[in-house]
Amino acid sequence: MSLIIIASAKGAPGSSTTALAMAGEWPRQSLLAELDPLGSDLVYRQVAPDGNVLDPNRGMFSLALPARGVLSPDVVREHLQELPGGQQILLGLSRPEQGAAWGAHWDKLGRVLAAPGATDVIADIGRFFPGAPVSALLPHASLVLLVSRTTAEDLAHVRARAAAVQQQISATGRRSAPIGVLLVAPLRKKSQAVEAATRVLAAGGSPAQVVGVVAYDPDAAEQLAGRRRGRIHKTQLVASVRGIVADLENRFGLAAQPAPARTDLEGVRR
Repeated sequence: MSLIIIASAKGAPGSSTTALAMAGEWPRQSLLAELDPLGSDLVYRQVAPDGNVLDPNRGMFSLALPARGVLSPDVVREHLQELPGGQQILLGLSRPEQGAAWGAHWDKLGRVLAAPGATDVIADIGRFFPGAPVSALLPHASLVLLVSRTTAEDLAHVRARAAAVQQQISATGRRSAPIGVLLVAPLRKKSQAVEAATRVLAAGGSPAQVVGVVAYDPDAAEQLAGRRRGRIHKTQLVASVRGIVADLENRFGLAAQPAPARTDLEGVRR
């Protein structure tokens, strides 16, 4: 399987929304892993297929105890839940203080999520900063994506975080995964956003490259969050993510083996 890590460098640029949309548009079986140590968003935004609330105690919280022993893909599967439409999720922690239970087990989880198999993992780790315990996942990634707005200060933070990601991986002696930047911007300003971000990254000798633009589409984001109804697959946001997914596969070779199932975002709460 491929482990694709999605993170933000500053604030809340839309990394969780991007991760959910990307998992839904992934052309093979995918697992959306909510690994932000600060807590879960999906537990408040989504429901189970039967319309009931998701179980806040099933996911990263319940997996913490078996993680102290032998962790395997089969063990992880016992703690998954499902969204309407069939998307498999590893629900995040309910409260930030629960992250302490994971201690030094993040590296073990990274090895399991990156183990060979039919399921690709889209992991949302929230805001990344150097020294964060969750950064132990980075050396196991096939690709690291930093989601950013397009202001000068946001791009400066992305440039710094990309360098920190590379240093974190290099310190383990492992080969660094490609680092991509996803810009959140109105599509009418796509070219200008890419050009400006590319200049900022190049000026600092950044290891990251711009790999796509996620449409700034507040209405679609509200639909994905379950606060508005609509045909989500027809929105600019989802269409832009669909194109990004196809490009990432071609650019980084993430899709060697087709899987039998594909999740439809239309089934996600809207």
